[in-house]
Formats: sequence, C-alpha cells, structure tokens
Amino acid sequence: MAMSREFGEAKHHARRHRRRWWVIPALGLLTVTSACAPPIELPSATAGVSLAEYPPEQVVRAGTDPRCPGVSCLTLTVSGDVLLHPPLVEQAMTDGAAAGKDLDFAPMLAGGKPYVETSDLAFCHLETPVAPAAGPFVGYPEFDVPPQVLDGLVATGYDACSTASNHTLDQGTAGIVRTLDALDAAGLAHDGSYRTEADAETPTIVDSANGRVALISATYGFNSGEPEEPWMVSTLDPEAIIAKAEAAKRAGADVVVVAMHAGIESATEPDSDQTNAAEILLASPAIDLLYGHHAHVVQPLQKINGKWVIYGLGNMIAKHETPVDETREGLLVRVTFSQDADGAWTTSDIGWVPSLENLDPPYYWCSLTAGRTCTSSEADALALKRTTEAVNLYGADRDGAHPLDQG
Repeated sequence: MAMSREFGEAKHHARRHRRRWWVIPALGLLTVTSACAPPIELPSATAGVSLAEYPPEQVVRAGTDPRCPGVSCLTLTVSGDVLLHPPLVEQAMTDGAAAGKDLDFAPMLAGGKPYVETSDLAFCHLETPVAPAAGPFVGYPEFDVPPQVLDGLVATGYDACSTASNHTLDQGTAGIVRTLDALDAAGLAHDGSYRTEADAETPTIVDSANGRVALISATYGFNSGEPEEPWMVSTLDPEAIIAKAEAAKRAGADVVVVAMHAGIESATEPDSDQTNAAEILLASPAIDLLYGHHAHVVQPLQKINGKWVIYGLGNMIAKHETPVDETREGLLVRVTFSQDADGAWTTSDIGWVPSLENLDPPYYWCSLTAGRTCTSSEADALALKRTTEAVNLYGADRDGAHPLDQG
C-alpha cells in the first residue's frame, strides 16, 4: 500500500507589467509606506460584516437529506485565490492593532466562516510564498506575504491549502521551504510544493469524521524561472496527476480532488489547457473533482463523466492594482460526496456561493446570495448577474448545480 501524508480531523473539534511596487518593512517599524502616499488609516473590517447576516447552511446528513442519498456523505468546500495585495496587508495591520496583534486577517475572511466550518473539510488556495513573520513583505510581481494570513485561514475553518501556482517560485527554494514550514506550524495540510522528492511522491490525505480526501495541486508554469529540481512543484501533467491520484486511492483516500492553477487571467471562459485537462483527468476513475484558480474571475462549472469541474473560483481575497469589477468576484463551492452501500463514492450535490469584495476599505469577503447587500444594491445585482451567467455558461444549472443558500 502506498504511504501518505495523513492529516487528522480538525473541523468541529479543537479548533502582467512587471514592476515591484510594494514593500512593507519589518513589523518592528509598523509603518506602512508608499512611494506616493502617506500611511493609510483604515477602519476595522469588523465594522463591515456581521456573522449574524450569514446563517450557516444546514449540515448535510445521510438518510435525511436529498443531497446525500447514500449511507454516508462527505462535504468539501473550496474557494478562490488568496492573493495578498498591499491594501489587504495594510488593513490586516489595522485590524491587528485593534485586536492587540501585529496583523489580523480573520476579519476580512469572516463572512465565509459559516459556510466553511459547516463542511467536513475546506481547502483554500495559497497562491504566494510567505515571508518571515516580521517581514519585510513584498508585492507584485514577486510576492512575499505575511504568514499571519494562515492564522486567519485556520480561524475561518480551512483544513488544507493548495500551493502550486505561477507565483510559487517568487522567493525561490527558500520561499517554498519557509511556506511549507509555516503551513505545518499553522496546522494546515498542503500539496503542490515540496521540500524533498519523497514528499512529492507521498499523497496528501486529509481526514474527517465522514471520510478521507486526497488533495493534488498543480500549476501550468511559473513566473520566476524553473525550480531547482523538477519535483519541487507539481505541474499540469495529466499523466503524472493521474498517477498521483491512483497512489492516493491505494493509500486509502475515499475521494481525490485536483486543484488546477491554469487559464488566462481575467477570461471568463476556460482555455484549451483547462478543458483538455478536464476531459483527461475526469475520465480517470481515481479523480473525483477538479477545480481551478489563476484567472481571478469566475469561470463555469461543468459536469463531465458524471463528475464536476469548477474551472475558476475567482478570488477569495485580493485587491489588484488595476480595478476590474470581475476580479472582485469569486465562488465558494460546497461539494457533497455520497457513499453507497457497496462503498463507492459519487458526487451527489454541488452548491455555490457568489461573493463580492468591496472596492474600497474596509475589504472583506461577502456573500451575494439571499438578498444580502455587500456594496450597493446596483453593484451587487450586476455582480450576481455576471457570476450566475459565468457559472451556468455550460449548463451547470441544468445538471443540478445551485446557489448554496437557495437549495
């Protein structure tokens, strides 16, 4: 039997222009500097969101819920890019000061917490390497972001993060190792980048009370050269990914999911790399779900071979230098896997939550469903319309995908 990196159950228990334009110095200075502006005073993100506005979706239970027709079920929530542009770090400093910390990312993520923590497992996408805790922190094009964001992800309820992206090598091998060390220290499982070849060959399997999920993360390529060793970051090689998935199943995974970092930035439709990969990967009996990042906008859901691909989840939190409405939008998707009496697992339900991030501070993740107001009624309505059209471009609604709060 193949060995695996196993991560114990935690949920519900104890817990392209290329110019460097942003550097925040070591936290000992606690001064946010800019080449063109004085330090910014931001209100706390907690003023912009109330958890009372986000009643959690009812937990899916076998035998009592049409979303879980089998003898057992497992819910997994996935979400978009965690990409820390400078305004988000500045706000985390402000929110941290209010909480007696250096930085606090939990408030801007808090809106997603009821959805995340009512799932058996939740996976995030950490697109960039993390810096030492005291900084300095660096922005685009070669990110080096505060590791304190991992505490915010844990507080929101995430169990694991994919780490393969075009920015994985922004800080070289040292950045990879530092990021993996920080993820381990935070208690977050991870896949996509590795310290050793043995790690790269070992499946990442995350346990929950209702089942075991393997995470495989891969990227189309890199902005900052190539890794020192080819095994250091997984790339979008369908044959290699399928081999990893098969190893994960041999190691005891009930469900295998693949996080694919690929596509064209700001393009609502997936490109041929994404669609070809989806056809190949979802033809494998070893792969149960494929979901994507990198476009920074919402892309369609599609059912292929009885399984789902989420081509692009948009952004979870980001604040791009050039304001584009679509990059403020994202998806949080909950997938329910149902086990039948013979032990086979299938996808029995997929629900999605559209989100919108405010263009001006305070920045926070906000659900667009159930009539909630995130920014303004007009802006929210346009964002919801765009997102719904993107999600259903290939007929996802006809195949059963639905807004999470409404079904």
